Amino acid sequence: MRKLNRKQVIILLLIVLFIFITILFFNGEKLLGEGWSYIPSTAIRIAFIICFIWQILLIVFAYKLQKKLKAFLMGWKKKVITLISVVLTTGIVLDIGKSFIMYSFDFDEKVEQYDQHIALYVDNTFARIRFRYPHYQYEENVLLKRNLNEKELKDVIQKYGDPDDYYQE
Repeated sequence: MRKLNRKQVIILLLIVLFIFITILFFNGEKLLGEGWSYIPSTAIRIAFIICFIWQILLIVFAYKLQKKLKAFLMGWKKKVITLISVVLTTGIVLDIGKSFIMYSFDFDEKVEQYDQHIALYVDNTFARIRFRYPHYQYEENVLLKRNLNEKELKDVIQKYGDPDDYYQE
């Protein structure tokens, strides 16, 4: 068995780290406490970057694997391996793209920004107006938002107005 050199070990460690980051990001919102969630626009950007990097890594891996296999194969076997690897790589890349699109559809649409951190969000934005639920949330940082506690909500409603009046204006 061939021993891995330092460069290969670093690449493998980076791939394992990226797998961990991917799993943590896509499952992280479930691990957040009650009332906490991702800010949709930022989460969609991060998901796009992660999916794009995975697509690039997959294409590079398929190319290198195909290149190594071609050295050992001849004739029709070489063509079959090439066809299979191109079809599988294309299918997986398209599936990753579809997964990103479905992930981005899961988020609520941010409607208005009132000040730096308090924002009005609307659930079920693509449903009929009567099913929409406007509510304020506090943006903790560029990725996370949380529900307001009773005192914060009372102060925000006094400052900006009742979110229930959002559709009556």
